[in-house]
Amino acid sequence: MIRGVLLCGYALLFIKLLLSGNLTNYIAPKMLPFIYFATFTLLLLGSIQIWRKEEDRCCHHCEGGHHVPKTVGQSIRVYGVFIVPLLIGFMFSNYVLDSSLAAKRGVQLGGREISEENKQIVEQFLEDPEGYMENIDEQIENIMQDEGMEKVEKQEQLKEDLLEAQTVVVNDDKYVSTLNFINEQIDAMIGKRIEITGFVFRERDFAANEFVVARYGLTCCVADATVYGILVKTDEAAKWENDTWVKVEGIIDETTYRERFVPVIIKPSVTVVNAPEQPYVYEY
Repeated sequence: MIRGVLLCGYALLFIKLLLSGNLTNYIAPKMLPFIYFATFTLLLLGSIQIWRKEEDRCCHHCEGGHHVPKTVGQSIRVYGVFIVPLLIGFMFSNYVLDSSLAAKRGVQLGGREISEENKQIVEQFLEDPEGYMENIDEQIENIMQDEGMEKVEKQEQLKEDLLEAQTVVVNDDKYVSTLNFINEQIDAMIGKRIEITGFVFRERDFAANEFVVARYGLTCCVADATVYGILVKTDEAAKWENDTWVKVEGIIDETTYRERFVPVIIKPSVTVVNAPEQPYVYEY
């Protein structure tokens, strides 16, 4: 009976999160079909387990074939592993990741190495130009085969749009892709205006006039959440505390951080905004 109730309880927890719209605080939208399947399966298995309990009563006095019941302590330990998370899910409010976790994981500012990596690339090219170019062609073919033409075409279209745009608006649906492109093509993006929304975050080694405007990006679930952001430089940086949601408009430039070239927003206009209904962005 307890097993059946637990299975149905987890199914009801999934239903609660689905109806409240809070499930995407824990998993990426592309995982929703698996949740629908799991909810139906748990309800089915839970109902079967409860129904079997009724059948067991009929054969309670049967001879042989029954195992010795477990002790109360063993049952509490085993079932407690499943009961505690279930109670937490129903009793506590939803929690949104903030800068406290970002401080432990760090932020993905992207950028490229200043010297060593570029030197190696140049040396490889000078030693064997033809072989180097042949290797690049093979890498491109592998990417085309692995990721598919459709995905490559979308990426190329995004690159064209960003290169042509005078103002780069970092939307939620292309948040990670846009920041990745800016990081890879800093030289081409310098001088363009940018609009981006996120929460304020600072690394320990930041200067007093620096902070990052960032969002958590999810690939599968919160377990793999990564902080993606772009550096902002302003003399008024101290005005905004960590976890404050802001909209930043400014100009893209380049600076150095931990021996890497990284993009930075200069001459920013910072506006405090309310946290969005969906604080996370998703990697597709």
